[in-house]
Amino acid sequence: MINCSGILWQRLSWGVRGLVLGLPLVAAAGPATVMAQPGAVADDPFADELNPFGPTPPAPRPSDPTPPTTPEPPIRQPAAPAQQLPVPFPDATMPAQPSPRSDDRDAWEMSPAESLLAEAEKFDKAGRFAEARAKLEEAIAKDPKLPIAYLALGVVARRLGDFEGSVDALSKGIALDPREPEFYLRRGIAWFHLGLHGIALEDFEEAAGMAYDDPRPELWRGLTLMELDRPLEAINAYASSIRRDRTYMLAYLNRGLAYLVVGQPRKAEFDFDQAIRNDPGNVQAWFNRGVALARQERFQDAVHSYAEALKRDPRHEPSRQNIQAARSRRGPSGQ
Repeated sequence: MINCSGILWQRLSWGVRGLVLGLPLVAAAGPATVMAQPGAVADDPFADELNPFGPTPPAPRPSDPTPPTTPEPPIRQPAAPAQQLPVPFPDATMPAQPSPRSDDRDAWEMSPAESLLAEAEKFDKAGRFAEARAKLEEAIAKDPKLPIAYLALGVVARRLGDFEGSVDALSKGIALDPREPEFYLRRGIAWFHLGLHGIALEDFEEAAGMAYDDPRPELWRGLTLMELDRPLEAINAYASSIRRDRTYMLAYLNRGLAYLVVGQPRKAEFDFDQAIRNDPGNVQAWFNRGVALARQERFQDAVHSYAEALKRDPRHEPSRQNIQAARSRRGPSGQ
C-alpha cells in the first residue's frame, strides 16, 4: 500500500461565500471557496493537501492560465443559505523513497520511473504543473504498475483543472491497489469538483471505511452531504471526523456552520469555541462565533468576537460590518 499517512498542518485560506448568517448587513460566514485555478496555489486551498510531493510555493501569477472559477459573491442581506464548499485540511505527503540499509547502500538506486517522479516533484514545487504532468506520464510509460505515479498524476491533473483526467488517473491507481484509501479520497474530491456529489459520496464512504483513523474522508462526506442539502446527516459525518481526531479544527468549523443552517446557534458556538482553542488566530472561527452569538441575541458577546477577528485581521470587512450591526442592536443592559 502507498504510505500517505504523513499529516502536516497547512495554512488556511478563507473566502467569503454565500452562506448568509446573522443580523441585517451581516456578511457571509461560509468556509473557503474552492477556486479551480490550477497555477494559483495561494488561492487554491486544496493544492498542498492534494499534493503527494508535499507543500508547494505559489506559482508565478502572470503565466497562470485562467480557467472558469466560482466568483466570490458580494456581502448580501440574509437569504436562504447556500451550501458551503469545502475548506482545506492537512497535507498528505509523498512517501519517502526506500531507505537503503547501511550495509547495502551501494546496492540501492532509483528506477528510471522513480527518477522521473523525482523530476516531476521538482517541477511541481516550482508550480510548473504541466511539466510535472509530462514527467509523470513518462514515469507511467516506463512502469505502468507504479501506483504512486497514478496518485501524483491524479493530483496534478486536478490542479490543472482537468478533473476528468484526475478521475481517470486515480481510477487506474485503484485498479492497481484497490485497498489504498488515498485513491478513493482524492477521486471523490475530483468527482466533487465535477458536481457529481452522489458518486463522490460513495468514494468518501469507501475511504472512510478503510482509513479508520483518518478524519478527512468523514469531513469530505459531511461537505458533500451539505451540497446534497442533507445537513443533519452532514452533522453526523463531521462528528465522526471529530471522533477520529479531537483536534481537527476543520471538522469543528464545518459542523458549526451546519448547526447554524439547522437553527442551532448554541451548538454552533461550542464548535467555533473548539476551533478557536485549536487555532486562536483563526479569523473565520472568531467571525463565525460572533454570528452564532448574534443569532442568540447575545450582541455584546458578538461584538467581542468580531473585535477579536479584527485584531487578527484589521481588514476583515465582514467582521467590521457585523460589529457595527451588533452594536446597533445592543439593549440598555449591554446585551
